[in-house]
Amino acid sequence: MKRWVAALTGALFAVIAAPHPAPAQDALRIAAVVNDDVVSVFDLATRLRVALFSSRLPDTTDNRRRLAPTVLRSLIDERLQTQEAKRLSVALSDDDLAHSIAQVETGNRMPAGGLKRLAAELGVPYDTITEQIRAQALWVKVVGRLYNAKSNPSAEDIAERKAQLAATLGRPQYHVSEIFLPFDAGQNEADLLALAGKLVEQLRNGAPFAQAAHQFSRSPTAARGGDLGWVPQGQLERELDAALGQMAPGDVSTPIRTTSGYYILHLEQRRVVTTPDAGETRYRLSQIKLPISGNKALSPADRDKVVDYVRASLRGCPAFDAYGKTLSTPGTGPLGTLLQKNLPAALAATVTALPEGEPSAPLDLGGVATLLMVCERTAPSALPDDENIRSMLRLERLERAAERHLRDLRRTAVIDIRI
Repeated sequence: MKRWVAALTGALFAVIAAPHPAPAQDALRIAAVVNDDVVSVFDLATRLRVALFSSRLPDTTDNRRRLAPTVLRSLIDERLQTQEAKRLSVALSDDDLAHSIAQVETGNRMPAGGLKRLAAELGVPYDTITEQIRAQALWVKVVGRLYNAKSNPSAEDIAERKAQLAATLGRPQYHVSEIFLPFDAGQNEADLLALAGKLVEQLRNGAPFAQAAHQFSRSPTAARGGDLGWVPQGQLERELDAALGQMAPGDVSTPIRTTSGYYILHLEQRRVVTTPDAGETRYRLSQIKLPISGNKALSPADRDKVVDYVRASLRGCPAFDAYGKTLSTPGTGPLGTLLQKNLPAALAATVTALPEGEPSAPLDLGGVATLLMVCERTAPSALPDDENIRSMLRLERLERAAERHLRDLRRTAVIDIRI
């Protein structure tokens, strides 16, 4: 049976009252049992030191007391994630772990080996830091094993998302990161708000947002430093959207209360994406010239035969160009790539209406009858391409699946809090 407590007492008092790891007799005490795995008071004390450092919060009794429930919840979740990996026979090789550690160091602008030096400076075992990274890397593999095949979006899904994005053109978009602190049973909301306020203070004084998100946020985005990417106005909850509308790039919000917990937002950039100028459309064109004078002149009858044949029989630029070579008329052949805005008005009107790979009716260009073909049309777009939308949808689905699966593991686990 789960037992969440409202206050941290007993053996943990030594942990929250002292700035250094608890004495041996306290450190060996049990903070929580997660199914058959133990989270010790020492595990909690050392992780608290890392969390305080990451957020640049002063190492005080009050801050440790406020942080302890959040950190303990993270440790419990990591045990559940590791247990699920073991159940599914999902393993992490030494090379995989080394790669994950290197990614964390790079993301936090640390040199190679920076995390090991950090552990030494904090006086905590290196395993305290690497175990968190290991659990997160294992969880990514677990979620991939269970949900990868179910997360592939269909062509209809991609088209629907593209239409949704198109509807946001002309509205503000925000590149935003988040820290989410949920309301947990047994945690005093005043303490949660005080913790959020302390985090905001340190973040505004220069504490790295990504590190704080990695340690404290309970959102699926925590694994990537809280990064939500570009978010159109109106996509987030009403309270969050209203806060973003009042922020300038670089701002960190005050704690924002929602029905599920407190959010802290970091606005990195703001932009307004508008419908692109059609004049920036690029056309790769080819032409067949039909002169009625000069060495390669065609009689009116022959010209009409060529026009009828080309328009009835030729589709696609390879066939169009190959036939043009047989005529050897001056100017016949590929024109290269041209911008619509640089074309004469009459020519622009023709190519914008002409389907790719189909010959035009004869045009008078420079006094010579000319057949045109659009080999390729590349319209400018303010929207991501289909592959980027596919990746975006897959990531969203995997994150939602990961959140649901962890919630299910919590619900069915036997979690006994002993402090």
